[in-house]
Amino acid sequence: MDCSVVKLVHYRAQSVTVNRRRVYDVGGYRYPGVTTVLSATKPAEARAALQRWRLRVGPAEAQRISGQASSVGTRLHRCIAATLRGEPVTVPQDLADYWASMQPTLNAVEEAWLVEGAVWHRAGFVGFPDALVVTGGRLCLWDWKTARQPKRIEWITDYFLQTAAYWKAIEQVYADQGVQIDEARIAIALADQPAQQFTLELDALVDVWEHFQRRLWAYHARYHP
Repeated sequence: MDCSVVKLVHYRAQSVTVNRRRVYDVGGYRYPGVTTVLSATKPAEARAALQRWRLRVGPAEAQRISGQASSVGTRLHRCIAATLRGEPVTVPQDLADYWASMQPTLNAVEEAWLVEGAVWHRAGFVGFPDALVVTGGRLCLWDWKTARQPKRIEWITDYFLQTAAYWKAIEQVYADQGVQIDEARIAIALADQPAQQFTLELDALVDVWEHFQRRLWAYHARYHP
């Protein structure tokens, strides 16, 4: 893995609060983040399922589980990002199993092009893709997740939408460099086995992008009528 140089310019987006909502300032425009769009437009059935889970485990336990998952995910992301940038990494003991889960995926990376840089799209959103790397000779957009157990594909629709949004934004921001992504993959780190992977080829990305646009239109219709 040659990660001594990240090939693409790394952009930043300034976070600001407007009408109690976080948006990002990019070149004088203010756009919501991809995850904000998806959270605000989550289908009613998904919201109901989340509420049922909270009621089943209890508010305190739900908060504990969510907080722990957020902490694990954030810290694992930092370790992966540092590795891809060629920086030294000290993995906390409580992340050791998740880190081991990601090793087959990370060991397959041949070259890092972009790590957690800001990208945006004229349709009206900002995103922060985890990594754009070369794997198996193909330019691949990766999104890292963590989970307590393997996921069914029907549970992770928003992961696909998020990834498709990043795909479209990257190709717009880096159009002058001729960046064309071959595929997108989601790697879900698990504590007791190698990371679960889902792959989106280009034809699937096109379809999922159309779905994301509908969610984006719904968001803007609600908050910017």
